[in-house]
Amino acid sequence: MKAAIPTNDGLMMASSFEDARGFLVLNIELGKVVKEEMIGSKPGRSSVAGDVFDLLKDCSAVLAGNITDASKTILEKRHISFIPCRDMIITNVIMNYLEHEAGKVADTCCCP
Repeated sequence: MKAAIPTNDGLMMASSFEDARGFLVLNIELGKVVKEEMIGSKPGRSSVAGDVFDLLKDCSAVLAGNITDASKTILEKRHISFIPCRDMIITNVIMNYLEHEAGKVADTCCCP
């Protein structure tokens, strides 16, 4: 499975999905990240200004803080789950998501 996190620098989650310059895409197998890839638009431009949803076509989830209802609707139509997160540090977001998916921790940052 693939999950995407909106980011401007690969270290911190972008404050909003729509303002992100790119996405850190995680390939997850058996509860572990096996590959990370940065995708997105040119520096200084919002990724959502282009066909960001096409960039995320292989993803099954987007982990983000703030997102508009319009973006949520587009993700839903493309069968991409939106997972709300409070933490801004990407490593924490990833760890919490993996723990949640493994059923180890309930009601953490990435639990809907």
